[in-house]
Amino acid sequence: MARVKSGVLVSAALRNASNLLIDCVLARRGDADAGSIFLHIDALDGRHKLLSRSLNFESQYEWHIITETEWVDARTASKRLAAEVKTDPDAFVVAVFDLKARNPFDAL
Repeated sequence: MARVKSGVLVSAALRNASNLLIDCVLARRGDADAGSIFLHIDALDGRHKLLSRSLNFESQYEWHIITETEWVDARTASKRLAAEVKTDPDAFVVAVFDLKARNPFDAL
């Protein structure tokens, strides 16, 4: 199975978000070939969710919550995201601002 480069996947997600009228921006550009991807979802009501993409045992990508609980406050999300980027400086960060907390990568 061919793997899609991170930069191409992020670009596709941003276009998909635009088509679905999801307010979504590239907050940090990572390594175009193999940078990890973090998704910061702001539900616009004080709730924030951080997701990371990883391979499962069947070699399929899945999104996983990377905080202690599904929803956290803005400060907790920012602190955790800063730690992840410090560990992986080649990472992409995609920020979503959506009342429905939709993931623009889901349809890809």
